[in-house]
Parts: sequence; C-alpha cells; structure tokens
Amino acid sequence: MTGETKAELATPSSGSALKWTGVAVIIAGGLVYVALGGVDENPVALLGALLLVPGALLYFRGRQYAAKARAVSPASPVHDYSKSEVLYLRSFRADVSTTGKILFAGFTTDEEQLADVLRPFGELIAIGRPGEALPVPGAARMYATDSEWRDLVLQRMRSATLVVIRAGTGAGLLWEFGQAASTLRPERVVVFVFNVSKAEYDVFAGQIRETLGIALPAIGSNSLMRTIIDLKENPLNVTPGFICFSDDWSAQFLPLPKTVVRLGYNDYKKSFSLALRPVFERNGVAWQPAKRFG
Repeated sequence: MTGETKAELATPSSGSALKWTGVAVIIAGGLVYVALGGVDENPVALLGALLLVPGALLYFRGRQYAAKARAVSPASPVHDYSKSEVLYLRSFRADVSTTGKILFAGFTTDEEQLADVLRPFGELIAIGRPGEALPVPGAARMYATDSEWRDLVLQRMRSATLVVIRAGTGAGLLWEFGQAASTLRPERVVVFVFNVSKAEYDVFAGQIRETLGIALPAIGSNSLMRTIIDLKENPLNVTPGFICFSDDWSAQFLPLPKTVVRLGYNDYKKSFSLALRPVFERNGVAWQPAKRFG
C-alpha cells in the first residue's frame, strides 16, 4: 500500500463544476472591467479586476480535483503497471502550493506542460507531498509513508522509461539522484532546470559533484537581454532548460529557446518540446514539435 486512506480511494469529484465556475467568474470580471471603462474612467472597475483572483483560484482547485480523480482511477499509471511511465522527482518546495504561486501558474502549470511534452515516453508520475488533500495538477501522485517512500521510488525508477529530476536542494533529492546514477543508463536520466536561483543551482551541482562525482554544467543567470525579451524570466535565476547525459555521465545543457511572445503567462510547452528533442532522439522515441494548445 502507498498510504492512501479509504476516503482517498473513493472516486473524487472531477472538478468540472469548479473549473467552469472559475472560468465564469474570470469572464464576468473581465466584462465588468470593460463595461465600467477601466480604472482610469471609473475606479469601481477595479472590482471587475479583483474578480479575476477568486476565478483563478476556483479554476485551479477544479484542476486539482481532476488530477486526484485521474490519480485514483484504475486506469492511472500509478495503479496500472502495464503503462509506460516517466518518474518525476523534485523537492516539494517546487510544487505550486501558495496562493501567489497559483495565481502566477497560469491556466496550465509547468508540470502539466512537461507531462504533455513527455507523454510519448509515458505518463508522468510523482510522489505526492505528505498530508496534502489535493495534488498539484500535472504528474499523477502516489503516496507513501516516511518508511516506504524510498522503496517506492526505487520500484518506479526501475520500471520508468525516463526519470526527470528537478534541480533543487535537499537530502531526499540527493539520495534520489544517487539511486538514478547507480541503477539507470545515463540516457534515461534528465535534470530539469527551471525557476531555480543561481545560488541554489550551484549548491545542487556542488552536492552532485562531491557525492557522486558527476559534473553538471555551469549555468549562468538569465542575461539582461533575455529578461528584457522575455519578461517571465527572473534575472536572479539560472537560464532554464534540461541536462542530459552521455554514456560516461558527461553532461550537456539544453537551454530553453528564448520566447519573444507568450500566449498566456505560463506558456512553456513549445519551449520544453524543442529543448528536449535530443533526449527523444537519444532514447529512440519519435519526436514531433509540441503545439502550444491541444
């Protein structure tokens, strides 16, 4: 067992009602704002803009319920071992959990977009945060106790077609990287470098070098030009992208292409797809450029 209670095993709501309610509130807020002529003409129009916040939160909560429904379904890769899967390992701090992160996540989280891009390898699965009532939309969550999670990670790691490790810090993440390096072929391991500060990445790379003897690439902070072209990028963070490995564990950094125009705040799907092309080719998986929608 992976620690689910009877209540968790019951079929949860699909979240459709909450999602549609959230969309309706967002549309209503936009209409109120336009109808009142904007805050320059009518300060009351601010109420319309403020409606966007509860609308976004309702929409996100509906997606969380949908994610839980998928995870507990018998057809979920968490329960159906006949399906190919991609194991996603990260620090829980990377999860979209606070109100601020939810509002800045857009209509699809980066995890949802990563799951879409990697679907030719299999369904994205991950260990869920202990005690969470609803998962982050994206990878199908499985749960384990403190005494079980290492065995669960090793079990799913061996069966996964690909293991994606999100750069971060923490003893658990370092242990997971060590297990991947000792049990898997290098081409089956990918490091996801995303929304991580220069200081945190340098600590992560230093730990991997000192503990495992694997040298990760030195990655610089986002350039001033990149932050001007793409306002989503934080100049304190390292350039986002992926790290893949050759047969001798030598590492190659695959930066995300620069994006001049975003269709939505969190528009990364196409960039993920383009950057990951060498990973697809090295593993013999057919690659096609992902579209921003669909």
